[in-house]
Amino acid sequence: MSCSCFKRKTKVDIREEILSPRPKSILKNNKKKKINRRKEIQENRQLIDERARKKEEFTEFFLSEVIECGGCNDQFTLKSGRLKIHCSSCNHFMCCNIAGACIGPDCSVVVDGEKQSLKYCMSCVNPYLKINIMDNGQALCKNCETLPGIPDIYLEV
Repeated sequence: MSCSCFKRKTKVDIREEILSPRPKSILKNNKKKKINRRKEIQENRQLIDERARKKEEFTEFFLSEVIECGGCNDQFTLKSGRLKIHCSSCNHFMCCNIAGACIGPDCSVVVDGEKQSLKYCMSCVNPYLKINIMDNGQALCKNCETLPGIPDIYLEV
């Protein structure tokens, strides 16, 4: 009989180990996870703030660049908003001496359903054409002037 007693004891011991309450170390681990999560959130906030600050600094630096007008040779920053166009022919920024947007087919594209045209200064268009002299924001560049199919009203001198 002594043999059977030993078997029962081992079975009971195994059950007690399985059904025993969880150790406290597992509960403490959960609190550590919450603390680590909070630290991670704070670090992410700091990283986002740092990126926003760097982006703002770059934007300020970029907008403080000084550019010379191709017509009057005055100098302006991009932040001032005085420079109106970038001439597609001579590659200068302009605040004055602006002819307008070319109405020719070679200088027009459709972007997002809206017609966009290249802009030109007065020195890059034919100054004798009536459309280039009028102050209506339209012009005809030298390349589009020679194309066939341009209406005669635009080619009036």
